[in-house]
Amino acid sequence: MKNNRIVRLITGLVLLAVFAAVLVMSVKNYDLDRLLQDAQPKTVVVTVEVTVTPGIFSTEGTGTGGTEGTEPEPVPTVDPDSPEGRAAALGLPAPPDIDITSWEFLLANPSTSIAEYVPPELVTLEGQQFDSRIIEPLKAFVQAARNEGLSVYLSSGYRSYNEQAANFRRVCENNGITDGKDSKGFYITLPAGYSEHQSGLCCDITDRYYPTKNRTIEETALYKWMSVHCQEYGFIVRFPDGKEEITEIMYEPWHFRYVGTDVAEYIMANGLTLEEFLALYTN
Repeated sequence: MKNNRIVRLITGLVLLAVFAAVLVMSVKNYDLDRLLQDAQPKTVVVTVEVTVTPGIFSTEGTGTGGTEGTEPEPVPTVDPDSPEGRAAALGLPAPPDIDITSWEFLLANPSTSIAEYVPPELVTLEGQQFDSRIIEPLKAFVQAARNEGLSVYLSSGYRSYNEQAANFRRVCENNGITDGKDSKGFYITLPAGYSEHQSGLCCDITDRYYPTKNRTIEETALYKWMSVHCQEYGFIVRFPDGKEEITEIMYEPWHFRYVGTDVAEYIMANGLTLEEFLALYTN
């Protein structure tokens, strides 16, 4: 019996030792795992709230982000030697797109001769001859004035080369001059070949017959109406006040010239002479 107790005691001690050993190993393994876990790099997630002020980080105009980010269309460069470029340099809007060699723009002035030019067809209206191509606009212009209750007199239209030569001599003799100029150096009559009347594209229009024409005609009701509405029918005040240095011709409020509606509107709206307008198209 005694021997059996000794065996059981030894067995119990052995089991206790084994249990103790297992317990120690478990504790060591647990500490090792914690050490290994602590040694691993950790990922830290940080949430940051960002407030974006509109416009500071805008992608508009950078070429990204859809239609709002598209590059703006480049502004075309205007050729300074084009009519548009010359007009822009003078602070004027773009002029009409025209054929500068067309008949409406035939130029006759103290510096430009049309020699013995004769219009292709002349038509008589109210005792005066004109280039047939301006007859209908001229009729409409005159009739519109008469519809306003105004008196209209076609004072002078086409003059041939020889007629202008005779007119030049007569005016010079009547005014005691030889060069056709007044005391300020501006022409009151022009030599043959230089007068716009020879083109058949103009007309002296007054409210009645005047043996001598002067600037007082601008005070008439007819001139006041015609100078405002002439461009609607394709006519301009050909030799305006204050432009004598350019035209070289005295102020003639009675002298109207046909250039076509688009050009007449441009010239009158911008206070130009025919010379200034044509200069936009020439180098």
